[in-house]
Amino acid sequence: MPGAAAMQGQAGRRRAERQTSSCTECRRRKQKCSQGQPCTNCLRRFPQPICEYKVKSSKRSSVPSSLQKPPPALAVRQGPYAHLNPADVQEAIINLEDALSGSSSGSSAQNSSHSKISPWVPFKVVSKEAQDEDEAILKSLQVIVQHRLTHANRIYLDERAETTKAFLAHHEGRRPVGLPVEGSMEQLRLLPMEPTKLNKELVRIHLQLLCRFKCSVDGNPDPSNAFMKYWVPCCVQDPLLLQIVLFTSSCFLSETGHIPKIMAMMHKGKVYHLLNSQLRDEASQTSDASVLGVVQMVADSWYWGATADLKAHIRGLKQMIRIRGGLSQLGLHGYLAKMIIIHDVVMALAHEIDPCIYGHPGFTFQDPIMVPFKTALNTPLIFGWPTFQGCSNSLQLHPSTAQILDDMRYLFDVVLSLPEFPSAEELDNVVTTAGWVQDRISDLPDDAPSRRSPEYRTPSRSSSIESPAKSPGSAKSDKSSPPVELPDMMYRVVRLTSLIWVRSILNRSPTSTICSERDVMVIWGSVWQTGLPTWQAVVGIFVWIILALVPSCHKTPAGRFMKTLMVSTFMSIGVDNWHIAMDITRTSFKLQRWLAGGRTQAGEKGLSGGETVVDKYGFVMKEILPEIQLPADDE
Repeated sequence: MPGAAAMQGQAGRRRAERQTSSCTECRRRKQKCSQGQPCTNCLRRFPQPICEYKVKSSKRSSVPSSLQKPPPALAVRQGPYAHLNPADVQEAIINLEDALSGSSSGSSAQNSSHSKISPWVPFKVVSKEAQDEDEAILKSLQVIVQHRLTHANRIYLDERAETTKAFLAHHEGRRPVGLPVEGSMEQLRLLPMEPTKLNKELVRIHLQLLCRFKCSVDGNPDPSNAFMKYWVPCCVQDPLLLQIVLFTSSCFLSETGHIPKIMAMMHKGKVYHLLNSQLRDEASQTSDASVLGVVQMVADSWYWGATADLKAHIRGLKQMIRIRGGLSQLGLHGYLAKMIIIHDVVMALAHEIDPCIYGHPGFTFQDPIMVPFKTALNTPLIFGWPTFQGCSNSLQLHPSTAQILDDMRYLFDVVLSLPEFPSAEELDNVVTTAGWVQDRISDLPDDAPSRRSPEYRTPSRSSSIESPAKSPGSAKSDKSSPPVELPDMMYRVVRLTSLIWVRSILNRSPTSTICSERDVMVIWGSVWQTGLPTWQAVVGIFVWIILALVPSCHKTPAGRFMKTLMVSTFMSIGVDNWHIAMDITRTSFKLQRWLAGGRTQAGEKGLSGGETVVDKYGFVMKEILPEIQLPADDE
């Protein structure tokens, strides 16, 4: 009978949603589980495994097969989610794009892959196969920015009255309970948030655009990236973390001017409400979800927030780590501890101060995994590695660029080889060496012609300067004319950066006192013209460049974006090779402390949030933004 069949189908669905009473690790070891999050057995183990409670499957489960199988690889490559692993976020994407795919039941779900609009390809980005890879990445990001910001602006205008009323009434809404970070990595069928159109759009902005730059300089991480595999699903599974995603995306939209700042403040209030609720609960106050949430808020405060909020989050984070028993006790396969250290290190280096967590007692962390050397990580900040002239072909460096980098490595080695109390003669040797390096660099021309004409540029290192929109002189050239030698933008950036470092060493002064804000914007312009994919291919060189610039960027229009790239750079290196990231960190702090000459600058320097500068300048690359439409009273 139809009624009985329907009841049996409902019973099957209910059984499919039940969870096991013991975590998978306790079941595997045949131990009694305390059913905690994490359970006591998993909490005692080192390294701590993922304490997850699998959902009991049912043979009569009515979940459509289209939700269980990853989409075709071609569909993923053509859409804005190409950087994500479909198996990690499949159901979250389908939940976000359900309005496009129509009904998800019955035969319509099975035919979704043949429908006109796929959840994975709500719109097409530039195909990498059709053109140069660097230019394709840049154009894809521009397409995503245009599409998402236009939609967010339109949705805000449609829902403006309702959202403002909700904000004034302090309405929190009812949210489905989501799985914690330590729990199952299986996807939720409902995102744990208020299902408004604007909220869904904010999640799309995070998944399609913002999360791309968490551990990738060029915004094009590999879908198999280990960090993204754990971090992205966590952010859409936990109610607190998802609310922080909404807050982060709204901060970005407020920066670009496509929604008013009051919307970001509304989401910030909801984050604080959820966070305070978890901090009052002994079972969740130091959970991985809570710790990760505070780390995300530290980053958001540094980019967009107030200094007082930033410092308060750091104090709370340190206390949470102490209660958990140290960084080594945190989950997410060690990536949570690495995120904490990298954000702490980057902020300290950017402000030329001592870190708050890294190097302090009780905050040690060791990664036992050693990985082989990768040429892309070669940097002047590590000694004893192959010379840049020796690997110039694989890195596609101009001979003069390689020479400068080798000279800078030698100079850094001379400086950091000094004893704690150097003699006058040893200090004179540093000055002599720095002067010699400065003379060699100064004798080089401002621009070295590229050895490769545009048609011979390789896909992994082609430069966006070939675009007329980015290169002032290229608009006059005819594509049908013979190939011309363009300036090597990497050479220009490396040469200018090296002069900043050399002058800092000669004067024994921090780079922030040598590099002016004008210098920052000039070099940043060349960095952008070179193309972010180029810097991802030589990320070890890029970290040396950005380390010289960021301490002087805090009051510049590009400051927020440069700080984001500094975090992305360290995260990219840290995910790839944690030991190299820590070697770079040690060298950087030693160098900054030597340049400071032991002078205390506590009254002059310190951490600061980016709110004032972002409010003043907005988004730095206004040329890629779609038109803004806001009511006069919201502007």
